[in-house]
Amino acid sequence: MHVEPPGHAPTNFKELGVHYVMIVLGILTALGLEAGFEALHHRKLARQTIEQVDSELQANLTEVRSTIMQNRTVMEGVNALYGEVKKLAEQGQAKPATLKTLLSERLHISVFTPGLRRDAWDTALADQALVHLPHADLRRLSEAYTAQRDSQQVIQSSFSAIGSFTRLTDALVDAEFGRGDPVDLIKALHAYRLTLNVVIGVEKGLEKQLAQSLGEAAVPAPAASAASAH
Repeated sequence: MHVEPPGHAPTNFKELGVHYVMIVLGILTALGLEAGFEALHHRKLARQTIEQVDSELQANLTEVRSTIMQNRTVMEGVNALYGEVKKLAEQGQAKPATLKTLLSERLHISVFTPGLRRDAWDTALADQALVHLPHADLRRLSEAYTAQRDSQQVIQSSFSAIGSFTRLTDALVDAEFGRGDPVDLIKALHAYRLTLNVVIGVEKGLEKQLAQSLGEAAVPAPAASAASAH
């Protein structure tokens, strides 16, 4: 900022006051312009951050909906196999050879979990862009990423707690060597169903939270995307 000095020294208090007011107004104007430009920059940064994070959450929501559909398909197959093995056992026809054939043809072990990205959120954290977001936007986005983290932890814990894959592996090995036991197999399939139910339930809760954060209805999307199987 440049302030033009007077051509001569003030000769009275009036001239001194006028010169003083001009300097103060000049400083205030410069500060106001600087603050205005900075506020515009922060609003632009906040808008870009919201767009990027919303786009990332939308992709995650699509992924979650896809895995829900895939796990439901797996559940249908497991339920059918469970019912068939149970019926054979009740009729006394669950022979080891029958179980071996049935498992080799019908059992495909898989649980689908979404690949949840958080690159845009981590970037916003790193460059401190989040401090410029309106409180309502910051809260809804934070809730979405917290729900993602919590859902991943619950799903991982359910794998360890229920141990369905270990039971299924044992049942498959027994069947392969002709020592399949229908009761053990039914128990293993039931544990597998419990795992799938937990995962689907957690994913449905996450789908609801993401949809709410994005202002969408929590309904499964028709389109499916690739998901990782564990």
